[in-house]
Amino acid sequence: GQVFCCVGALAIAKRIDLVDREMLGWWLAERQCDSGGLNGRPEKQADVCYSWWILASLCMLGCVHWIDADALARFILACQDADDGGIADRPTNVADIFHTFFGIGGLSLLGWFDSDPTRMDRPHRNIDPVFALPADLVRDLRLEATVYKDVKHQATLFAVDRTAVVVDG
Repeated sequence: GQVFCCVGALAIAKRIDLVDREMLGWWLAERQCDSGGLNGRPEKQADVCYSWWILASLCMLGCVHWIDADALARFILACQDADDGGIADRPTNVADIFHTFFGIGGLSLLGWFDSDPTRMDRPHRNIDPVFALPADLVRDLRLEATVYKDVKHQATLFAVDRTAVVVDG
C-alpha cells in the first residue's frame, strides 16, 4: 500500500513525472505470481488486496499492459465465496469486506465489468485509480491528478477530465 500512497500523492500533486516509471513499473509488474494474483513484495503469496494497491499504481503509471490482466481477473474471481458472498485474500479463505472492496476495485480497473456483454447489464460504477472513488464522483467533484495514459490498455482510463501524460509502450 505504501507505493500506492506515494504514487497517488505525486499524481494528486501533479508531479508523477518525478517517478522512475520504467523501474517502478517493472518492479510492480514483477509482483504478479504464478497464480495470476499479485503480492506486495518478493517471496510472498498473492493476496487480493494487491489487486488494488499494485494495479492502481500500474494504472497511474500507464503500465497495466505489463501484467497478465486475464490471469489477475481469474485469481480475484477464484477468491469469491460462492455461498456467502464476498471475496477473500486467497482462494478457499474466508471473505471479508476489506478484500471484497479491493477485489471489486481491481476488477473495475481491469475493465472486467465492461468487457463481456453478459456482465454489462449489471449496475456498476468504474473506480478511479488515484482516489479509490467512483470515477463519475471524481469527475463531479472536480478532483484532479496527473497520470500516465496507458495507450495499450484503454480500460484503465476512467477519469477523463484529468491531465494525462501520454507515453508509448
